[in-house]
Amino acid sequence: MRKLNKQMLIFSIINLIFTIILIIFLFSLNMIPIKYLILLIIMLLSLNIIIMLLLKKKQKIYKIPGIIMSILLILISNIGIYYIAKTNDFILKSFKKKNVEINSYYLISNYTNLEEIRNGIVGYYENTINIEKAMEETSKKINTEYKSYDDVYNVFKALDKSQIKAVLIEKSLYEYLKEKDTVLKLDEYNIVSIIEVEIESTDEGISSDGDSFSIYIGGLDFTELYTDFNMIVTINKKTGKIMLTSTPRDFYVEVTGLNGAKDLLGYAGVRGINTSRKTLENLYDIKIDYYMRINTKSLVGLVDTLGGIEFCSDISYTTTHATVLETYDDTKGDKLYVKKGCHKYNGIQILTIARERKAYKDGDRQRQKNCQEIMISIFNKMTKAENLTNYSKILNSVSNLYTTNIQPELVQELAKQTLDGTKWTIEQQSVTGRDSRGNVHLSNIIDYVMVPNSDSVKEASLKIKMIEAGK
Repeated sequence: MRKLNKQMLIFSIINLIFTIILIIFLFSLNMIPIKYLILLIIMLLSLNIIIMLLLKKKQKIYKIPGIIMSILLILISNIGIYYIAKTNDFILKSFKKKNVEINSYYLISNYTNLEEIRNGIVGYYENTINIEKAMEETSKKINTEYKSYDDVYNVFKALDKSQIKAVLIEKSLYEYLKEKDTVLKLDEYNIVSIIEVEIESTDEGISSDGDSFSIYIGGLDFTELYTDFNMIVTINKKTGKIMLTSTPRDFYVEVTGLNGAKDLLGYAGVRGINTSRKTLENLYDIKIDYYMRINTKSLVGLVDTLGGIEFCSDISYTTTHATVLETYDDTKGDKLYVKKGCHKYNGIQILTIARERKAYKDGDRQRQKNCQEIMISIFNKMTKAENLTNYSKILNSVSNLYTTNIQPELVQELAKQTLDGTKWTIEQQSVTGRDSRGNVHLSNIIDYVMVPNSDSVKEASLKIKMIEAGK
Protein backbone atom coordinates (compact mmCIF):
# COMPACT_ATOMS: atom_id res chain seq x y z
CA MET A 1 0.00 0.00 0.00
CA ARG A 2 2.81 2.42 0.89
CA LYS A 3 4.52 1.58 -2.41
CA LEU A 4 1.30 2.41 -4.27
CA ASN A 5 0.96 5.71 -2.42
CA LYS A 6 4.52 6.60 -3.32
CA GLN A 7 3.78 5.90 -7.00
CA MET A 8 0.73 8.14 -6.83
CA LEU A 9 2.84 10.87 -5.20
CA ILE A 10 5.41 10.58 -7.98
CA PHE A 11 2.62 10.94 -10.58
CA SER A 12 1.45 14.12 -8.84
CA ILE A 13 4.98 15.58 -8.66
CA ILE A 14 5.68 14.81 -12.34
CA ASN A 15 2.39 16.47 -13.30
CA LEU A 16 3.27 19.56 -11.31
CA ILE A 17 6.79 19.77 -12.74
CA PHE A 18 5.57 19.57 -16.34
CA THR A 19 2.79 22.07 -15.59
CA ILE A 20 5.29 24.57 -14.16
CA ILE A 21 7.59 24.12 -17.19
CA LEU A 22 4.63 24.65 -19.53
CA ILE A 23 3.62 27.84 -17.67
CA ILE A 24 7.20 29.16 -17.93
CA PHE A 25 7.18 28.46 -21.68
CA LEU A 26 3.80 30.18 -22.06
CA PHE A 27 5.21 33.31 -20.43
CA SER A 28 8.37 33.18 -22.57
CA LEU A 29 6.28 32.98 -25.75
CA ASN A 30 4.92 36.47 -25.01
CA MET A 31 2.15 36.03 -27.58
CA ILE A 32 -0.86 35.10 -25.44
CA PRO A 33 -3.06 37.93 -24.07
CA ILE A 34 -2.80 38.19 -20.28
CA LYS A 35 -6.49 37.37 -19.72
CA TYR A 36 -6.13 34.06 -21.59
CA LEU A 37 -2.78 33.36 -19.96
CA ILE A 38 -4.28 33.71 -16.47
CA LEU A 39 -7.20 31.48 -17.49
CA LEU A 40 -4.80 28.79 -18.81
CA ILE A 41 -2.74 28.88 -15.61
CA ILE A 42 -5.86 28.54 -13.44
CA MET A 43 -7.06 25.60 -15.55
CA LEU A 44 -3.69 23.83 -15.41
CA LEU A 45 -3.28 24.29 -11.67
CA SER A 46 -6.89 23.24 -11.06
CA LEU A 47 -6.31 20.04 -13.04
CA ASN A 48 -3.22 19.34 -10.93
CA ILE A 49 -5.24 19.73 -7.73
CA ILE A 50 -8.06 17.49 -9.02
CA ILE A 51 -5.57 14.82 -10.11
CA MET A 52 -3.79 15.00 -6.75
CA LEU A 53 -7.06 14.57 -4.86
CA LEU A 54 -8.12 11.63 -7.02
CA LEU A 55 -4.77 9.88 -6.62
CA LYS A 56 -4.95 10.24 -2.82
CA LYS A 57 -8.17 8.23 -2.72
CA LYS A 58 -7.88 4.53 -1.88
CA GLN A 59 -10.76 3.38 -4.07
CA LYS A 60 -9.94 2.32 -7.64
CA ILE A 61 -12.98 4.18 -8.91
CA TYR A 62 -11.07 7.42 -8.13
CA LYS A 63 -7.48 6.29 -8.71
CA ILE A 64 -7.99 5.00 -12.27
CA PRO A 65 -9.52 8.29 -13.58
CA GLY A 66 -6.76 10.11 -11.68
CA ILE A 67 -4.04 8.09 -13.40
CA ILE A 68 -5.66 8.57 -16.82
CA MET A 69 -5.98 12.33 -16.25
CA SER A 70 -2.39 12.44 -15.01
CA ILE A 71 -1.06 10.73 -18.14
CA LEU A 72 -3.14 12.97 -20.39
CA LEU A 73 -1.95 16.14 -18.63
CA ILE A 74 1.70 15.06 -18.92
CA LEU A 75 1.13 14.34 -22.62
CA ILE A 76 -0.62 17.69 -23.21
CA SER A 77 2.12 19.54 -21.30
CA ASN A 78 4.84 17.90 -23.40
CA ILE A 79 3.04 18.70 -26.65
CA GLY A 80 2.53 22.30 -25.52
CA ILE A 81 6.19 22.65 -24.51
CA TYR A 82 7.30 21.23 -27.88
CA TYR A 83 5.18 23.60 -29.99
CA ILE A 84 6.01 26.65 -27.87
CA ALA A 85 9.74 25.84 -28.01
CA LYS A 86 9.54 25.47 -31.80
CA THR A 87 7.65 28.75 -32.11
CA ASN A 88 10.07 30.63 -29.83
CA ASP A 89 13.08 29.24 -31.68
CA PHE A 90 11.53 30.22 -35.03
CA ILE A 91 10.76 33.80 -33.94
CA LEU A 92 14.19 34.40 -32.44
CA LYS A 93 16.07 32.93 -35.41
CA SER A 94 13.85 34.06 -38.26
CA PHE A 95 13.35 37.71 -37.46
CA LYS A 96 15.88 40.51 -37.33
CA LYS A 97 18.23 38.20 -39.23
CA LYS A 98 21.51 39.66 -40.45
CA ASN A 99 20.98 40.45 -44.12
CA VAL A 100 24.08 39.67 -46.14
CA GLU A 101 23.58 40.06 -49.87
CA ILE A 102 25.99 38.67 -52.44
CA ASN A 103 26.78 40.59 -55.62
CA SER A 104 28.51 38.45 -58.24
CA TYR A 105 30.78 39.69 -61.03
CA TYR A 106 32.33 37.92 -64.02
CA LEU A 107 35.86 38.43 -65.30
CA ILE A 108 35.33 38.09 -69.07
CA SER A 109 38.22 37.65 -71.50
CA ASN A 110 39.46 36.15 -74.76
CA TYR A 111 42.01 34.37 -72.58
CA THR A 112 41.18 31.22 -70.66
CA ASN A 113 42.89 31.64 -67.28
CA LEU A 114 43.93 34.24 -64.72
CA GLU A 115 47.66 33.87 -65.36
CA GLU A 116 47.23 35.16 -68.93
CA ILE A 117 45.43 38.26 -67.63
CA ARG A 118 47.94 39.01 -64.86
CA ASN A 119 49.66 42.43 -65.08
CA GLY A 120 47.28 43.49 -67.83
CA ILE A 121 44.44 46.07 -67.85
CA VAL A 122 40.89 45.15 -66.81
CA GLY A 123 38.11 47.37 -68.12
CA TYR A 124 34.78 48.04 -66.44
CA TYR A 125 31.61 50.09 -66.92
CA GLU A 126 31.86 53.07 -64.57
CA ASN A 127 28.28 52.90 -63.27
CA THR A 128 28.62 49.28 -62.16
CA ILE A 129 27.19 48.66 -58.70
CA ASN A 130 29.79 48.26 -55.92
CA ILE A 131 32.54 48.16 -58.53
CA GLU A 132 35.19 49.34 -56.05
CA LYS A 133 34.59 46.30 -53.85
CA ALA A 134 34.59 44.04 -56.91
CA MET A 135 37.95 45.43 -58.03
CA GLU A 136 39.32 44.98 -54.53
CA GLU A 137 38.31 41.30 -54.52
CA THR A 138 39.69 40.82 -58.06
CA SER A 139 43.05 42.28 -57.02
CA LYS A 140 43.32 39.56 -54.38
CA LYS A 141 43.42 37.02 -57.23
CA ILE A 142 45.60 38.80 -59.77
CA ASN A 143 47.85 41.84 -60.04
CA THR A 144 46.22 44.14 -62.58
CA GLU A 145 45.31 47.71 -63.49
CA TYR A 146 41.78 48.99 -64.10
CA LYS A 147 40.27 51.33 -66.68
CA SER A 148 36.73 52.74 -66.61
CA TYR A 149 34.40 53.33 -69.57
CA ASP A 150 31.21 55.41 -69.73
CA ASP A 151 29.48 52.93 -72.06
CA VAL A 152 29.23 49.17 -71.52
CA TYR A 153 29.61 48.54 -75.26
CA ASN A 154 32.87 50.50 -75.37
CA VAL A 155 34.33 48.16 -72.75
CA PHE A 156 33.89 45.17 -75.06
CA LYS A 157 35.11 47.13 -78.08
CA ALA A 158 38.32 47.78 -76.14
CA LEU A 159 38.55 44.05 -75.37
CA ASP A 160 38.14 43.13 -79.04
CA LYS A 161 40.88 45.61 -80.00
CA SER A 162 43.18 44.11 -77.32
CA GLN A 163 43.34 47.49 -75.55
CA ILE A 164 42.42 45.61 -72.35
CA LYS A 165 42.87 41.98 -71.36
CA ALA A 166 39.55 41.44 -69.57
CA VAL A 167 36.22 42.98 -68.60
CA LEU A 168 34.90 43.04 -65.02
CA ILE A 169 31.12 43.01 -65.36
CA GLU A 170 28.29 42.54 -62.90
CA LYS A 171 26.60 39.14 -63.27
CA SER A 172 23.07 40.54 -63.64
CA LEU A 173 24.14 42.97 -66.40
CA TYR A 174 26.02 40.18 -68.18
CA GLU A 175 22.99 37.86 -68.04
CA TYR A 176 20.74 40.66 -69.27
CA LEU A 177 23.04 41.47 -72.22
CA LYS A 178 23.40 37.80 -73.06
CA GLU A 179 19.61 37.40 -73.23
CA LYS A 180 18.68 40.70 -74.91
CA ASP A 181 21.68 41.86 -76.99
CA THR A 182 22.49 40.48 -80.44
CA VAL A 183 25.57 42.66 -81.09
CA LEU A 184 28.02 41.69 -78.37
CA LYS A 185 27.86 37.88 -78.81
CA LEU A 186 28.94 37.20 -75.25
CA ASP A 187 29.07 33.44 -75.84
CA GLU A 188 32.33 33.98 -77.73
CA TYR A 189 34.11 35.19 -74.57
CA ASN A 190 35.35 33.15 -71.63
CA ILE A 191 34.26 33.57 -68.03
CA VAL A 192 37.71 33.34 -66.49
CA SER A 193 36.68 33.94 -62.87
CA ILE A 194 33.63 34.69 -60.72
CA ILE A 195 34.09 37.44 -58.13
CA GLU A 196 31.70 37.61 -55.18
CA VAL A 197 31.19 40.67 -52.97
CA GLU A 198 29.33 40.58 -49.66
CA ILE A 199 27.08 43.55 -48.87
CA GLU A 200 25.74 43.56 -45.34
CA SER A 201 22.69 45.61 -44.42
CA THR A 202 23.14 47.59 -41.20
CA ASP A 203 19.57 48.85 -41.10
CA GLU A 204 17.99 47.44 -37.94
CA GLY A 205 14.52 48.87 -38.48
CA ILE A 206 12.56 50.77 -35.84
CA SER A 207 10.73 49.87 -32.66
CA SER A 208 7.05 48.92 -32.77
CA ASP A 209 5.88 51.68 -30.43
CA GLY A 210 3.65 53.53 -32.92
CA ASP A 211 0.14 52.57 -34.03
CA SER A 212 1.20 51.99 -37.65
CA PHE A 213 4.18 50.81 -39.67
CA SER A 214 5.04 49.69 -43.21
CA ILE A 215 7.00 46.70 -44.53
CA TYR A 216 8.58 46.50 -47.98
CA ILE A 217 8.35 42.97 -49.42
CA GLY A 218 10.64 42.27 -52.37
CA GLY A 219 10.28 38.96 -54.23
CA LEU A 220 13.47 37.83 -55.97
CA ASP A 221 13.60 36.29 -59.43
CA PHE A 222 15.71 33.24 -60.40
CA THR A 223 18.92 35.28 -60.47
CA GLU A 224 18.26 36.24 -56.83
CA LEU A 225 19.13 39.81 -57.79
CA TYR A 226 16.09 41.43 -59.40
CA THR A 227 12.92 42.07 -57.41
CA ASP A 228 10.07 40.94 -59.67
CA PHE A 229 7.51 41.47 -56.91
CA ASN A 230 7.40 44.73 -54.96
CA MET A 231 4.77 45.30 -52.30
CA ILE A 232 4.37 47.66 -49.36
CA VAL A 233 2.33 46.30 -46.45
CA THR A 234 0.99 49.09 -44.25
CA ILE A 235 -0.49 48.00 -40.91
CA ASN A 236 -2.40 50.04 -38.35
CA LYS A 237 -2.47 48.07 -35.09
CA LYS A 238 -5.13 50.32 -33.56
CA THR A 239 -7.72 50.09 -36.36
CA GLY A 240 -6.79 46.59 -37.57
CA LYS A 241 -6.54 47.84 -41.16
CA ILE A 242 -3.92 46.54 -43.59
CA MET A 243 -3.14 48.06 -46.99
CA LEU A 244 -1.25 46.07 -49.65
CA THR A 245 0.31 48.36 -52.27
CA SER A 246 1.92 46.76 -55.33
CA THR A 247 4.34 48.49 -57.69
CA PRO A 248 5.24 46.99 -61.12
CA ARG A 249 8.85 45.84 -61.46
CA ASP A 250 9.24 47.88 -64.69
CA PHE A 251 8.27 51.16 -63.00
CA TYR A 252 10.81 53.75 -64.19
CA VAL A 253 11.81 55.46 -60.96
CA GLU A 254 14.58 57.58 -59.49
CA VAL A 255 16.87 55.12 -57.74
CA THR A 256 18.09 56.28 -54.33
CA GLY A 257 21.80 57.07 -54.25
CA LEU A 258 22.21 57.74 -57.98
CA ASN A 259 21.76 61.53 -57.97
CA GLY A 260 18.41 61.45 -59.73
CA ALA A 261 19.22 58.70 -62.25
CA LYS A 262 16.29 56.51 -63.24
CA ASP A 263 16.05 52.77 -63.72
CA LEU A 264 13.61 49.88 -63.42
CA LEU A 265 12.37 49.32 -59.88
CA GLY A 266 13.15 45.61 -60.25
CA TYR A 267 16.78 46.39 -61.04
CA ALA A 268 17.19 48.77 -58.08
CA GLY A 269 17.23 45.68 -55.85
CA VAL A 270 20.63 44.72 -57.27
CA ARG A 271 22.07 47.54 -55.18
CA GLY A 272 20.60 45.96 -52.06
CA ILE A 273 17.19 45.59 -50.43
CA ASN A 274 17.48 48.96 -48.70
CA THR A 275 17.97 50.73 -52.03
CA SER A 276 14.62 49.32 -53.19
CA ARG A 277 13.01 50.25 -49.88
CA LYS A 278 14.28 53.84 -49.91
CA THR A 279 13.43 54.23 -53.60
CA LEU A 280 9.81 53.36 -52.81
CA GLU A 281 9.86 55.69 -49.79
CA ASN A 282 10.74 58.56 -52.12
CA LEU A 283 8.22 57.50 -54.75
CA TYR A 284 5.27 57.46 -52.33
CA ASP A 285 6.57 60.10 -49.88
CA ILE A 286 6.17 57.73 -46.92
CA LYS A 287 8.31 56.02 -44.29
CA ILE A 288 8.89 52.27 -44.77
CA ASP A 289 10.07 50.85 -41.46
CA TYR A 290 10.99 47.26 -42.32
CA TYR A 291 11.91 45.04 -45.24
CA MET A 292 11.41 41.39 -46.12
CA ARG A 293 13.23 39.80 -49.05
CA ILE A 294 11.57 36.63 -50.35
CA ASN A 295 13.47 33.76 -51.97
CA THR A 296 11.91 32.03 -54.99
CA LYS A 297 13.09 28.49 -54.21
CA SER A 298 11.80 28.63 -50.64
CA LEU A 299 8.39 29.88 -51.80
CA VAL A 300 7.98 26.69 -53.84
CA GLY A 301 9.05 24.58 -50.86
CA LEU A 302 6.65 26.31 -48.48
CA VAL A 303 3.63 25.85 -50.76
CA ASP A 304 4.49 22.15 -51.18
CA THR A 305 4.89 21.76 -47.41
CA LEU A 306 1.41 23.24 -47.00
CA GLY A 307 0.09 20.63 -49.41
CA GLY A 308 -0.62 23.25 -52.08
CA ILE A 309 -2.77 26.38 -51.97
CA GLU A 310 -5.85 27.69 -53.76
CA PHE A 311 -5.64 30.28 -56.53
CA CYS A 312 -8.64 31.89 -58.22
CA SER A 313 -8.48 33.12 -61.81
CA ASP A 314 -11.04 35.20 -63.69
CA ILE A 315 -9.96 33.67 -67.00
CA SER A 316 -8.66 30.38 -68.39
CA TYR A 317 -5.22 30.46 -70.03
CA THR A 318 -2.02 28.53 -70.70
CA THR A 319 1.05 30.13 -69.13
CA THR A 320 3.77 31.50 -71.38
CA HIS A 321 6.33 30.18 -68.88
CA ALA A 322 7.04 26.51 -68.20
CA THR A 323 6.81 24.90 -64.78
CA VAL A 324 10.57 25.12 -64.18
CA LEU A 325 12.82 26.42 -61.42
CA GLU A 326 16.20 28.19 -61.63
CA THR A 327 16.05 28.75 -65.38
CA TYR A 328 14.40 31.08 -67.88
CA ASP A 329 14.56 28.38 -70.56
CA ASP A 330 10.89 27.47 -71.01
CA THR A 331 11.76 24.60 -73.37
CA LYS A 332 12.87 22.57 -70.33
CA GLY A 333 9.37 22.10 -68.95
CA ASP A 334 5.66 21.94 -69.71
CA LYS A 335 3.34 24.94 -69.77
CA LEU A 336 0.59 25.15 -67.17
CA TYR A 337 -3.10 25.35 -68.03
CA VAL A 338 -4.83 27.60 -65.50
CA LYS A 339 -8.58 26.99 -65.45
CA LYS A 340 -11.06 29.76 -64.69
CA GLY A 341 -12.28 29.65 -61.09
CA CYS A 342 -10.65 28.55 -57.84
CA HIS A 343 -8.35 25.52 -57.95
CA LYS A 344 -5.55 23.97 -55.90
CA TYR A 345 -1.94 24.20 -57.15
CA ASN A 346 1.44 22.94 -55.92
CA GLY A 347 4.59 24.99 -55.37
CA ILE A 348 6.08 25.07 -58.87
CA GLN A 349 2.63 25.70 -60.36
CA ILE A 350 2.06 28.66 -58.02
CA LEU A 351 5.47 30.06 -58.97
CA THR A 352 4.58 29.78 -62.66
CA ILE A 353 1.27 31.56 -62.05
CA ALA A 354 3.08 34.27 -60.05
CA ARG A 355 5.47 34.83 -62.98
CA GLU A 356 2.71 35.10 -65.61
CA ARG A 357 1.92 38.50 -67.11
CA LYS A 358 1.52 38.05 -70.88
CA ALA A 359 -1.78 36.17 -70.53
CA TYR A 360 -3.41 39.30 -69.09
CA LYS A 361 -4.40 42.56 -70.75
CA ASP A 362 -2.97 44.46 -67.78
CA GLY A 363 0.32 42.57 -67.94
CA ASP A 364 2.57 43.16 -64.94
CA ARG A 365 -0.17 45.07 -63.11
CA GLN A 366 -2.27 41.89 -62.98
CA ARG A 367 0.77 39.83 -62.02
CA GLN A 368 1.30 42.05 -58.97
CA LYS A 369 -2.36 41.53 -57.99
CA ASN A 370 -1.98 37.76 -58.43
CA CYS A 371 1.07 37.80 -56.16
CA GLN A 372 -0.97 39.61 -53.51
CA GLU A 373 -3.67 36.93 -53.73
CA ILE A 374 -1.07 34.16 -53.51
CA MET A 375 0.45 35.67 -50.35
CA ILE A 376 -2.98 35.95 -48.73
CA SER A 377 -3.79 32.36 -49.70
CA ILE A 378 -0.50 31.12 -48.18
CA PHE A 379 -1.21 33.00 -44.95
CA ASN A 380 -4.75 31.58 -44.74
CA LYS A 381 -3.50 28.03 -45.32
CA MET A 382 -0.79 28.39 -42.67
CA THR A 383 -3.33 29.41 -40.02
CA LYS A 384 -5.54 26.36 -40.52
CA ALA A 385 -5.58 23.80 -37.70
CA GLU A 386 -5.01 20.95 -40.17
CA ASN A 387 -1.37 22.06 -40.49
CA LEU A 388 -0.65 21.60 -36.78
CA THR A 389 0.80 18.13 -37.35
CA ASN A 390 3.12 19.60 -40.00
CA TYR A 391 4.06 22.53 -37.78
CA SER A 392 7.82 21.92 -37.58
CA LYS A 393 8.25 21.49 -41.35
CA ILE A 394 6.19 24.61 -42.05
CA LEU A 395 8.30 26.71 -39.68
CA ASN A 396 11.49 25.40 -41.30
CA SER A 397 10.12 26.24 -44.76
CA VAL A 398 9.10 29.74 -43.66
CA SER A 399 12.46 30.45 -41.99
CA ASN A 400 14.27 29.80 -45.29
CA LEU A 401 11.82 31.94 -47.23
CA TYR A 402 13.18 35.39 -46.44
CA THR A 403 15.65 37.75 -44.81
CA THR A 404 14.20 40.62 -42.78
CA ASN A 405 14.89 43.28 -40.18
CA ILE A 406 11.46 42.89 -38.57
CA GLN A 407 11.95 42.58 -34.83
CA PRO A 408 10.69 39.53 -32.86
CA GLU A 409 8.86 41.81 -30.42
CA LEU A 410 6.68 43.16 -33.24
CA VAL A 411 5.71 39.66 -34.38
CA GLN A 412 4.81 38.69 -30.82
CA GLU A 413 2.76 41.84 -30.38
CA LEU A 414 0.76 41.25 -33.58
CA ALA A 415 0.15 37.61 -32.64
CA LYS A 416 -1.04 38.64 -29.18
CA GLN A 417 -3.33 41.25 -30.69
CA THR A 418 -4.79 38.68 -33.11
CA LEU A 419 -5.45 36.19 -30.30
CA ASP A 420 -7.06 39.00 -28.33
CA GLY A 421 -9.75 39.32 -31.01
CA THR A 422 -8.50 41.93 -33.48
CA LYS A 423 -10.24 41.44 -36.82
CA TRP A 424 -7.76 42.43 -39.52
CA THR A 425 -9.24 43.91 -42.70
CA ILE A 426 -7.11 43.85 -45.85
CA GLU A 427 -7.33 46.36 -48.69
CA GLN A 428 -5.37 46.09 -51.94
CA GLN A 429 -4.18 48.62 -54.48
CA SER A 430 -1.78 48.79 -57.44
CA VAL A 431 -0.30 51.77 -59.25
CA THR A 432 -0.34 52.22 -63.01
CA GLY A 433 1.79 53.79 -65.72
CA ARG A 434 2.26 54.08 -69.47
CA ASP A 435 4.45 51.94 -71.69
CA SER A 436 7.65 53.58 -72.92
CA ARG A 437 11.38 53.06 -73.60
CA GLY A 438 14.34 54.22 -71.54
CA ASN A 439 17.88 53.55 -70.38
CA VAL A 440 17.95 50.48 -68.14
CA HIS A 441 20.44 48.62 -65.97
CA LEU A 442 22.23 51.89 -65.22
CA SER A 443 23.70 51.79 -68.72
CA ASN A 444 23.20 53.10 -72.24
CA ILE A 445 20.95 50.14 -73.05
CA ILE A 446 17.44 51.09 -74.21
CA ASP A 447 14.57 48.77 -73.28
CA TYR A 448 10.93 48.67 -72.16
CA VAL A 449 9.99 50.77 -69.10
CA MET A 450 6.73 51.81 -67.47
CA VAL A 451 6.53 55.53 -66.78
CA PRO A 452 4.58 56.07 -63.52
CA ASN A 453 1.16 57.69 -63.69
CA SER A 454 1.60 60.54 -61.19
CA ASP A 455 -2.11 60.62 -60.27
CA SER A 456 -2.07 56.88 -59.58
CA VAL A 457 1.01 57.23 -57.35
CA LYS A 458 -0.48 60.20 -55.47
CA GLU A 459 -3.75 58.33 -54.87
CA ALA A 460 -1.89 55.27 -53.58
CA SER A 461 0.25 57.45 -51.33
CA LEU A 462 -2.85 59.15 -49.91
CA LYS A 463 -4.48 55.79 -49.10
CA ILE A 464 -1.32 54.59 -47.33
CA LYS A 465 -1.23 57.78 -45.27
CA MET A 466 -4.91 57.37 -44.38
CA ILE A 467 -4.20 53.87 -43.05
CA GLU A 468 -1.27 55.27 -41.05
CA ALA A 469 -3.52 58.01 -39.63
CA GLY A 470 -6.16 55.50 -38.60
CA LYS A 471 -8.81 56.69 -41.05
